[in-house]
Amino acid sequence: MALLSLQGIRKNFISGKVLLDDLSLVVAEGERIGLVGANGSGKSTLMKILAGELAPDEGSRSLRRNLRVSYLAQEPVLPEQASCLQAVVEAVPGRKERLQHLERIHQQIAAAEESQLPALFERQARVEDELQRLGGHNLEAEASALLHRLGVAEENKICRQLSGGEKRRVALAGLLLAAPDFMLLDEPTNHLDAQVTAWLEAKLMQMGKPLVLITHDRYFLDRVVDRIVELDRGQLYSYEGGYARFLEARAARLEAEAKAEAGRLAFLRREREWMRRGPQGRGTKAKARIQRFEEKSRAGQSLPKELAVPLPPGPRLGTKVLELEGLSFRRGGRLLFENLSLRLQAGDCLGVVGPNGAGKSTLLQLIHGSLTAEQGRRTVGETVRMAQIRQDRSELDPNRTVLEEVALEGGHVRIGEALQHVESFLNAFLFPGESQRTPVEKLSGGERNRLLLAKLLCSGGNFLLLDEPTNDLDLMSLRVLEEALLAFPGTVVVVSHDRFFLDRVASKILFLDGNGGHRHHSGDLSSLLDRLSEEAKTKIPAPEPKSKETARPPRSENRKSGLSYREKKELESLPELIEQVEQEIDGLDQRLADPELYQNEAADPAAVHRERKVKEVELEQLLARWEALEARA
Repeated sequence: MALLSLQGIRKNFISGKVLLDDLSLVVAEGERIGLVGANGSGKSTLMKILAGELAPDEGSRSLRRNLRVSYLAQEPVLPEQASCLQAVVEAVPGRKERLQHLERIHQQIAAAEESQLPALFERQARVEDELQRLGGHNLEAEASALLHRLGVAEENKICRQLSGGEKRRVALAGLLLAAPDFMLLDEPTNHLDAQVTAWLEAKLMQMGKPLVLITHDRYFLDRVVDRIVELDRGQLYSYEGGYARFLEARAARLEAEAKAEAGRLAFLRREREWMRRGPQGRGTKAKARIQRFEEKSRAGQSLPKELAVPLPPGPRLGTKVLELEGLSFRRGGRLLFENLSLRLQAGDCLGVVGPNGAGKSTLLQLIHGSLTAEQGRRTVGETVRMAQIRQDRSELDPNRTVLEEVALEGGHVRIGEALQHVESFLNAFLFPGESQRTPVEKLSGGERNRLLLAKLLCSGGNFLLLDEPTNDLDLMSLRVLEEALLAFPGTVVVVSHDRFFLDRVASKILFLDGNGGHRHHSGDLSSLLDRLSEEAKTKIPAPEPKSKETARPPRSENRKSGLSYREKKELESLPELIEQVEQEIDGLDQRLADPELYQNEAADPAAVHRERKVKEVELEQLLARWEALEARA
């Protein structure tokens, strides 16, 4: 049964450009949908239409009767004078009205005659039952726990004093407390650290509510949704499964589009030559051919362009790059870290993680040299040339245009040792034509990030300091940035909440715990999160911070530990098991694509979605086990 549906939706920009072009979408009961697309493709606009907060220019929206819908906007509006705790509790729809109703009943009971009491007591009981279904009288304890889990430390802080990130966390706590029938979530993981994001994943799965979400967190996307819908050039394309299957299906779709476009262009070339020769007679066949030519000319649609970030290596790094010894730093009387030591060499990519306020951005500025530690020593190699992206994006001048931010005299940019025309350079960063003359202050978050990456490319640095470089980038741009960093021969220190990004690019992790402690981890971020989770369950105290990072020899990729006889037999059996589970997933996908599943009242589409998710997790585990054994074989 459909929960919500859109039919024939069309939405235009003020400039007249079509943003959403006659698209339709049906959300079935139990579905969890991930909405993806390039920056500026219209995802948030579509989400507002789904929420009923924005009317389309054309088309209709249908909602199942009495469906309770909650929407987390990118910029949520909170009651300015309320505390965080009050705002969360008041986010439960209808609860405040029922409390006020009860108060009026109590006043009437106090002033009523005896004959009026039975009817008043009956009304009181009915409203009490309604209130219990909304969480009862005392929701403050649960609201406080949610705020704590989402990293809001000051629950009595007034909402108008909150930062944008704090407002989003408060609004998210209110949505989770309200537990609606259907959730619309626009970037719910923004401003959440990796541990809180992992908790939110588990919370949403535990709630089991249908949802549509926009996120750039690919692990979150893969684990929470069972269908991905891509918004591309005004149209929607649906893909069953998680992020990995989406990538495969999208690549196949774009390849088919490219072949079709190549065929269209070949036809136009042939017809153009015929038109130039001036066909004689202009008979019926000739006129039909001309009409076909004109239709084909109008039918063309350019394929989506993607970001290009080829990072030049910069000057060659020497044997000594960066050493920090015994650094300590306080901010506002609060200890951020103590006795922190670190050694980085050419080719290292250090991921810095930890809760909000733990001092991650401060550490980057200490490494850069724009801040000085209270104690400790910083040593930088002679050949090091640092370039950075700050979290506040202060490298950009809001009064300058995109072109002015990167162009040298003469309308060129310098990439390594080569000069390139600034217009073609900015085209590679998805700033075509007149958009290059847009003032920085009018750019979206994703556009500012792309401009910062363009400036980084021109810097010629061999030591990159990147503070949340993935913020506001779409999924395809994230992949391009990852590939550029993986190929970069210099040294990188990156602060990010994006687990997928850090797992791909970081060779080591530094965890700041927010209480002055720190931990060096030689694996990826996922393995660190698993260890922290296990320690929290068993209450094993974290190791004391060490004065120096433990020097470990690089792990040899050719080192083999060998397999036992049982492990060899297991490795032999895994390909067949993997193929079997893949076939089961394909069978479930066929069932989900069959319209009869949604029309048959006895069928249960939600159960099929859940079964598919279980099989997807099983497949992920089998593949991970196969890779682990294969690496040792």
